[in-house]
Amino acid sequence: MKSIKVMLMALLLTLSAGASAQETAKKRPTLPKQGDIGLGIDLVPIFNYVGNIFNNSDNNTLNAFGGQEALDGFWGNGNDIINPAASIMAKYMLTDEIALRANIGIIRTKNINRYYQPDDAALFENPLSEAKVVDARKSYSSGGSISLGAEYRRGYNRIQGYGGVDLIYGFATKKEKYEYGNAITEVNQQPSRIENINPALPIDVANWTKTYVTGRYHDGNAQYIGFGLHAGVEVFLASHFSVGGEVTMYGIGMFKPQSYQEQEGFNNVNGKVETRTELISPGDRSFNFGTGNLGGKLYMMFYF
Repeated sequence: MKSIKVMLMALLLTLSAGASAQETAKKRPTLPKQGDIGLGIDLVPIFNYVGNIFNNSDNNTLNAFGGQEALDGFWGNGNDIINPAASIMAKYMLTDEIALRANIGIIRTKNINRYYQPDDAALFENPLSEAKVVDARKSYSSGGSISLGAEYRRGYNRIQGYGGVDLIYGFATKKEKYEYGNAITEVNQQPSRIENINPALPIDVANWTKTYVTGRYHDGNAQYIGFGLHAGVEVFLASHFSVGGEVTMYGIGMFKPQSYQEQEGFNNVNGKVETRTELISPGDRSFNFGTGNLGGKLYMMFYF
């Protein structure tokens, strides 16, 4: 009788374990298979935005995850990053374990900063005049990056790790134009103009009363080309839906074109307003190696 009870209990436990296994199998998400296409959304801008809402700040970043962006802008300013804040991520499952991948990001910006200055002509006619003119700084920038590569995937249940290689290309360009409300004339050779409207220092010109910078530009785009070795993890929260993160070790060469500065001033010898274009940089070359990302440090991925 005792042995029968033991057998019945063992049978019950077996059936219970089988049912539990079947239930677990039913809950396992469907992982991407050969022929599936994945589209991804970068989560870092979303986290930054939410964090800014709660702490009344605009400085939230997750750059500690994966390092800084791989592509920087032109003029050595830490805030002058041309790398897009978000990008389009796509994957194609060549087999169940091998995926082709692409990451593309584009950015184009135009900023206009305007400043009041006294109207010199109005002051000349009436020293008590409060009339004003406007000085303006106009900045135009564009850039982007694309990486194409492949990855090998493997894992268990809901977790898949992956690693692979990418080829990377990027470009960046920038132009600035400075406009002044008070013109240079023979009578007013040093008009009232805002002094800190641009980060560049004027290059002195012989016989000019004073030199004013009117623009800066580059003779073409900065070009970036290199490679990346990436490693990451995707956790499938549901069938064909995952959240993931990755880090890239990259080597990227940068080729920056010549840069120029436009200037104007009054020539007190010939009595004319003159303009000049000065070469301020012959162009630069650099090579960077380290860990970073072109987008998608933390992301959501949907497979179809």
